[in-house]
Amino acid sequence: MALSVEPGGRRPAAPPLHRLGDLAPVFARAGEMRTLLEGFDWGATALGHPEDWPQELRVAASICLGAKYPIAIYWGPDLTLLYNEAWSAIPGDKHPWALGRQAAEVWPDIWDIVGPEMDRALAGGAMWTVDRLLPMERRGYVEETYFNYNLSPIVGAGGRIEGVFNAGIETTTRVIASRHPRVLIDLIAETASASSVEEAFVGVIEALAHHREVAPFAVLYRLVDGVAHVAGSTGVTEGGEGTGPTVALGSAEDRWQIGTAVETRRPVVVDGIGAFADVHAVDGWPEPAHTAVTLPIVRSRRRRRRVEGALVVGMPPGLRIDDQHREFHAALADRFALSVLDARREEEERRTFETEHRIAATLQRSLIPALPELEVVGLDGCYLPGTDGLEVGGDWYDAIPLPDGSVTVVIGDVVGKGVAAAAQMGQLRNALRAYVLEGFSPAEVLGKLNHLTLSLSGSTFATVLCLRYEPEDRSVRWCRAGHLPALVRHADGPVDLLDGDGSPPIGVFEGVVFKECEGRLDPDDIVVLYTDGLIEKPGEDIDDSIAALVERVATLDIGDGFVDAIVSPLAETDRRDDVAVLVLCT
Repeated sequence: MALSVEPGGRRPAAPPLHRLGDLAPVFARAGEMRTLLEGFDWGATALGHPEDWPQELRVAASICLGAKYPIAIYWGPDLTLLYNEAWSAIPGDKHPWALGRQAAEVWPDIWDIVGPEMDRALAGGAMWTVDRLLPMERRGYVEETYFNYNLSPIVGAGGRIEGVFNAGIETTTRVIASRHPRVLIDLIAETASASSVEEAFVGVIEALAHHREVAPFAVLYRLVDGVAHVAGSTGVTEGGEGTGPTVALGSAEDRWQIGTAVETRRPVVVDGIGAFADVHAVDGWPEPAHTAVTLPIVRSRRRRRRVEGALVVGMPPGLRIDDQHREFHAALADRFALSVLDARREEEERRTFETEHRIAATLQRSLIPALPELEVVGLDGCYLPGTDGLEVGGDWYDAIPLPDGSVTVVIGDVVGKGVAAAAQMGQLRNALRAYVLEGFSPAEVLGKLNHLTLSLSGSTFATVLCLRYEPEDRSVRWCRAGHLPALVRHADGPVDLLDGDGSPPIGVFEGVVFKECEGRLDPDDIVVLYTDGLIEKPGEDIDDSIAALVERVATLDIGDGFVDAIVSPLAETDRRDDVAVLVLCT
């Protein structure tokens, strides 16, 4: 009698272990799948009891179940499914129901794609595909997923094809992440020459219209005296309930919740938008967007936080809002806010000279994130682009709070200037953030970053300082890759250096063992991280420059203007290099 189970449920244990035959040791190596496989009613499937499996299936099962890479076996003319622990995440809520089922039953939503591929494999052909779009329904909705995978025939005795071998890995996160920088770069290009706020608003809509896979639709509002005026849209029919020419903030007509976004200065998620907006479906996807995010466009983050407008951005219907999208939306709003600020400051007589510089500078600013507001530490930062020539460099910083309560701060400088340096800086920042969030130590993070940098085509080297602070015991660990040492300003005035053993810059040598140092901070200590543009002067020894900075920081008043005081000697002068400063207050 077959055991019944629904997708997402469990099969009760039934068959005795002696029916596994000589495959019992193979099942024992299956990790967390072991209990499921040993208690599975194989006799109720087309595969039959494991002790009766043919030699070809035994070999395939041994390879599959013992591997740590996602592998599945589709066996027989009905393509009955067997898979390992690593592959079990791919069907989502269909696991463990999918085990022992026919492929067409497991994958009806994508059978028009993978069915013909299976047929080719059964006919003797092998294939490998990269970043293949598979619109799967595995979590209750049609999900936009991407995979690298192969399908190859399993050949039995006499050359007969017995099944299909499938190895693959999901690449959805990487594919989606690769789109976001392109949107920001296009937004920069479309708004770079704007000489008015109106031109900047037009530019952002034109940029988003080219990336409907990221933003299926967008509606842009400009705020005037508490009323939102439509300034442009794409992917949606204007004039309906959700896209009328004007909206009074906080009124019943404010279906996008613009008033809430303006009041809180935070993004607002709006669901069920089909009830009030005629959103156009993106070509190749069966349904239009049903969720949007309303982003307040805050013109300044350091002084008056004036809200210039609101940008409503649709979410791709096959994706759900996660940290990756939140970070992108924050960067999009920041980038647009900078475009508005640039447009207001644009001067007619300097337009030709400043265009190229602004594209590179604003690209870099867009990739330097807004610092998080944390209860356990205070964070503040400042970035000043160089003024010597048209191009800018690759200075950057970041602060990453971790689930265990610790905070990692990082500052770096990509060698070189212009869009290439700023773009590589963005790649390094995103990779480093991912390594930190995976829980690696500062030294491990820089080791992985070094390997990645050496693998990038046309990459240059960079200096990086990565520091992790544990608020619970005020311990600190750091690793320097060719970067200048951080300073620690104590509450009573003295300043120490967090120097210790250093390591070579990122991207110079393969196989470097990066050295990590540790220490402990006192209450109310301030850690100052900076790039060389803050202190380097032609003809001056770098040690003398650091000593001068230590002496000056010791005299500064601690408070809201501490970072501004650090960079004030350079703020109104010509600068040969970019300057980045990041401070952490315990």
